[in-house]
Amino acid sequence: MQVFRYSKMHNAKALLRTLSVVAVFVAMFANASGQSRVKRAALEHTDQLWAEIHDMSMTLWDYTELAMLEYRSAEYLTALLEGEGFTVERGVADMPTAFVASFGSGSPIIGVLAEYDGLPGNGNAIVPERVEREDGYPDGQGCGHNLFGAASVGGAIALKRTMEEHGINGTVRLYGTPAEETVVGKVYMAKAGLFDDLDAAIEWHPGLDIGTNNQPGMAMNNFTIEFVGQSAHSAADPWNGRSALDAVEMLNYGVNMMREHVLPTTRIHYVMPSAGEAPNVVPDYAKVWYYVRAQNREQVEEYYNWILDIAEGAALATRTTHEVFLTTGVHEMALNRPLQEAMQANLELVGPPPFTEEDQTFAMELQSFIGIDEVGLVQEIKPLAPEPEPTFGG
Repeated sequence: MQVFRYSKMHNAKALLRTLSVVAVFVAMFANASGQSRVKRAALEHTDQLWAEIHDMSMTLWDYTELAMLEYRSAEYLTALLEGEGFTVERGVADMPTAFVASFGSGSPIIGVLAEYDGLPGNGNAIVPERVEREDGYPDGQGCGHNLFGAASVGGAIALKRTMEEHGINGTVRLYGTPAEETVVGKVYMAKAGLFDDLDAAIEWHPGLDIGTNNQPGMAMNNFTIEFVGQSAHSAADPWNGRSALDAVEMLNYGVNMMREHVLPTTRIHYVMPSAGEAPNVVPDYAKVWYYVRAQNREQVEEYYNWILDIAEGAALATRTTHEVFLTTGVHEMALNRPLQEAMQANLELVGPPPFTEEDQTFAMELQSFIGIDEVGLVQEIKPLAPEPEPTFGG
């Protein structure tokens, strides 16, 4: 898995050649004597696709649909893949915006993961400062999933064309994985068995470095807690009310006291999607949405159960009832050293993105705006560390 940083959303050409490691990965399954020839072909096909991938990235940027609502994005990508000769199955794992596009037959079976969901409230014009989009659209690609989806689809197409050109047997599958930001898509696709027969799966993500990922990420639970009380007039008879909002606030206060006693690597965040309608009515319904992240699954379970105990106490204290809805939970990633080494070798073969002076200027203006060191875009490939690195990020 590669991690790249690319801040300038309207010029993807420098990135795309590096992303062709997705395509050249297939060469590991070719005869040793033919690897160089196959890899050169994969690079050539990727270069030929760069304009199309750029258009994909900008279309996904314009669409920027939130988790589980990526209808236009999914249909756009599936239509492109069908036009290229892939067989597409839409609506897999009971998710309308999830899909699997396949080419070839038999083994090895190589999966390429593509994401395309955005984030709420961070829409922006394509400038290195905070400026609203001209169309006023509020949501944005804060994690660069427009690049993720476009380059993965482009990599799968380049891989397919290389297989056709050189008569390489096997299957390439492009997985359209929705709702990454809420950690839903891949979890339910895995539950449906869609990855069970893969020999390998490849993914990448925009990031701070150029290199093969060697840290496991964090385990996480995504869940909501709903409280139900009794409405009443806040001035005329508040004694007859039982505030669901009070219960949420007691829960949140308890969790914030809990923070002192969890490991510093733990991350707990929440929002309140529903907290009442008007100040003069005691809220009879309130809802809080939590993410709990930790270094491993065992820690997540410990802190998750602790929060459930706090929620029960909040309900008892406010004479309300409550219900917990676990949306999804994930383990930390299991790193695969042989695949990491193969990916690193291909990444070093392709080389880093050749960013232009214009790219670097844009990046440094962006860094200046957000108040960090103006160092520009990284142009050196990070060595693959001999041991897993400390967890950071999501």
